[in-house]
Amino acid sequence: MDLKRLYRELVRRNVFRAVLAYLAVAWVLIEAASTILPTFGAPEYLIRGLIYLLAIGLVFWTGFSWVYDLTPEGIRKTPESYDTPETRQLNSRRLNAVIVGSIIMAVLVLIAGSFWAGSKWSSQNGEAIAPDLRIAVLPFDDRSDNAEFGYLKEGLAEDVISKLFGFSGVSVISSRSTFRFKDSDKSIEQISRELGADIVLIGNYTVANQKVNVKIEVIDTEEDQILNYASIVGDLGHIRDISSEIGNKLRQSLDIASIDGEGKGGIPEPEVNIEAFKLNALGKSAMRDHTGQKLEDITKYFEAAIELDPDYVDPYIGMAEAYIFDVNRGYISPTEAARKARSYALMAEKLNPGSGEVSGLLGIIHSFDYDFTKAIPYFEKSLEKSPNFTLAYQWYSFVLYFKGDFERAEEFQRKAALLDPLDAMTDIFLAINYIFQRKLSLAEEFIDSKLTLNPNHMEMLWLKSVLLVEKGLYEEAYETLLKRKEFLDTNFISGFVFAKIGREDRAKTVLRNILARAEKRYVPPSQIVILLCGLGQYDQALDQLEEAFLAHDQWIGWVAYMSMADPIKDDPRYTSLMDSLTKQ
Repeated sequence: MDLKRLYRELVRRNVFRAVLAYLAVAWVLIEAASTILPTFGAPEYLIRGLIYLLAIGLVFWTGFSWVYDLTPEGIRKTPESYDTPETRQLNSRRLNAVIVGSIIMAVLVLIAGSFWAGSKWSSQNGEAIAPDLRIAVLPFDDRSDNAEFGYLKEGLAEDVISKLFGFSGVSVISSRSTFRFKDSDKSIEQISRELGADIVLIGNYTVANQKVNVKIEVIDTEEDQILNYASIVGDLGHIRDISSEIGNKLRQSLDIASIDGEGKGGIPEPEVNIEAFKLNALGKSAMRDHTGQKLEDITKYFEAAIELDPDYVDPYIGMAEAYIFDVNRGYISPTEAARKARSYALMAEKLNPGSGEVSGLLGIIHSFDYDFTKAIPYFEKSLEKSPNFTLAYQWYSFVLYFKGDFERAEEFQRKAALLDPLDAMTDIFLAINYIFQRKLSLAEEFIDSKLTLNPNHMEMLWLKSVLLVEKGLYEEAYETLLKRKEFLDTNFISGFVFAKIGREDRAKTVLRNILARAEKRYVPPSQIVILLCGLGQYDQALDQLEEAFLAHDQWIGWVAYMSMADPIKDDPRYTSLMDSLTKQ
């Protein structure tokens, strides 16, 4: 082959310039698609598909440019008769104009996209999800040398946190995260770094002759200085006045106000039976226990507190939260939880009208009923009155999934993650939110960041396997599940993966185990739907989907937004059920 002759022919036919022009135009298209498509929630595979299509097109374009050329009469086959200096110069100018114009256009698109992304990141990570100050109230130290008053370690701090729910301009970190440092030997610097806290409130107390002496410090961890030191003395029987005073000291130190104005500032709290206060504190502690407390082991404390002091609002809130907590764990159906929690939430509303915390609970209860239209006003009121109530953000985002507002749902999940940075459920909800939106790269980045900190993080290993399934990488998902070691034969994702890698017998074993468990207690039917889809048992999957609707299963989003359930999504039974859900 005469390479010099081939080169001269490629130049004569303007193949090099044509290829360069094609690449310039392709660059513009890819830049524009990368900027515009994510705005509308388009899946990542569309952009990848465009790149593959353009790469294939380059082969055809190269052949086209060899055969055809720009002539004074338009696009024609490249003949020798047009091979004149004037023709070559005209063709070169036209192709050069295309190349230069495309490069300029691509640069403009790139600049515009950068400004847009920067503005969007600023709006999402600035005012909405990164308030000015992040406050952590740590459990108090008991200096009484009397185990009888140990409940005040968490009970007093919990009461202070609840009084900070209504403060604007700050994020108050949930006790579910801060109380992990009870009796910790870590330094304040270490704790604040793990929590991402700017301000830390620490304290200790002694109790003698029914008098409580509390000493507190408000510490600015950024500047490493004490903003306020105070000693507060009060009667044990008026413990809530003491926690209110602690809240006021914090407010004064930071010059912040509550949603309702300047805070309660000295208005006496309703008197509370101290034994009921103790029982409520023990109930809250049991609910935070990560060893798997049974529902009755939690509610017994709240029930006893209500019996001792029927006018004490917190145990009613505790009872409602306990049922919500068990729905989170998948141990109780939402219909049963809504029925049992509603009476307690309504009693709390009666005792404390207009409470943002109670409004959030009522919003959750309505979402358990799939009554999203009624839930939304309660959530909006909750966020207005109690902008630091984590549960409201978590469950409002669930409602927003079915309203198609993924952007706001993600914003609320990010806020919940800021308020409760160490709670596994918050991380799970945020990762699932990314997967639901098909933001798989963002989900992977988030999950991997957690696994980097803790390679044995059980929940993140499980979510990593879910992510790999959504990417169609079943063998990799199986290898990831093996790292968890436990629950392989009782988890619906394990069963789905077994089916996909050809281990159908083991997948059926998982199905039998789950169905046997469902006979003894509630199991979310949506989980069974996904496993049955993996096994190809689509009619049975649709039967379970109907069961999911009857139970108002909160896992229904997995069926709606995960690709694992794709095989049943064209069935009229599926579309009818989902249409009825989105209209709520």
